[in-house]
Amino acid sequence: MDTADEDGTEYEVEAIVDDRIERGKREFLLKWKGYGHDANTWEPEEHLACPAMVAAYLAQKRADAAARTKYARGFSMSRLYNCPAQHRVRVVNQVDAEQLPADFTYVNSYTRSADVPQPSAVMFPCSCPEGRPCGPGCECMAVSYYDENGLLCTDYPGPIYECNKLCRCPPSCPNRVIQRGNAIEVDVFRTESKGWGVLTRRPIRKGEYVCRYTGELLSYAEAGRRNSSDTTYLFDLDREVPHGQKALYTVDARSYGNVSRFFNHSCQPNMAIRAVYIGHLDPRFHELAFFATSDIAVGEELTFDYNPQPALLGGPAPNQDGSKFSCYCGTPLCRRFIF
Repeated sequence: MDTADEDGTEYEVEAIVDDRIERGKREFLLKWKGYGHDANTWEPEEHLACPAMVAAYLAQKRADAAARTKYARGFSMSRLYNCPAQHRVRVVNQVDAEQLPADFTYVNSYTRSADVPQPSAVMFPCSCPEGRPCGPGCECMAVSYYDENGLLCTDYPGPIYECNKLCRCPPSCPNRVIQRGNAIEVDVFRTESKGWGVLTRRPIRKGEYVCRYTGELLSYAEAGRRNSSDTTYLFDLDREVPHGQKALYTVDARSYGNVSRFFNHSCQPNMAIRAVYIGHLDPRFHELAFFATSDIAVGEELTFDYNPQPALLGGPAPNQDGSKFSCYCGTPLCRRFIF
């Protein structure tokens, strides 16, 4: 037992909840095994017979204090995760003691769960000359997805078909924007009311490609089994699914993903998502790419609409009684609820 009452009754300490200095002596707030938190009591250190628990508590407290200092000053995300070199991501938390998840793996493409097949390998090359950038007449560029500066023609709502590995054009081809990647320079920062968010450290032009939405590719059934309170990390691949039918597959960014995992919702977002095909034409597994829908200034938060249907259709906000997620975007057109 870890301590005893004046009448000799012994109690076991389940956890040390807090500590303080009282009259020059350290006291610990103890959670007693078999009792609720309303029975917690402050006890002086000399009354405790659990030195290992005290040492572990104090060591964790020192580690937490060091982490808070590191987060408040800001540091490269590559110290936590294996980020690509062109993803220059800094982490800053000057709001609370929350830290980024330790069980998160940074990936810049899909990772497949066991029940997800590989996409169909059927592809078709364009007939453009070898080694020369594609131009008018290219089969892959039947629609002008990008302008001469590589910016998305934002009025185009459909899927993007970039040149693939069978095409003979070089990496500099104007129809290879997404697959070339982008130099991401952002801060993942702690907000006052929305958890983590992402702000840009460089100007982003309207129509500029930002990054892909990545994560673990799941069957829709598996996503349903996993789903609890983390629905904001799930993204159904339903761009090619007929209206009224459910997607076969879902991207889950809770444990696997890139910086897009931390993008927040806004009812007036500055980014939109487009379905993209690069290495295959399988409609079940299109990729998801973020593009800026307006010029974005340094220090501005990067956001997209988690549930754009009400805004697109001009309908009302989601049913308040059934909503699980309130909106805190604070924009003039805020719908107050996300889902």
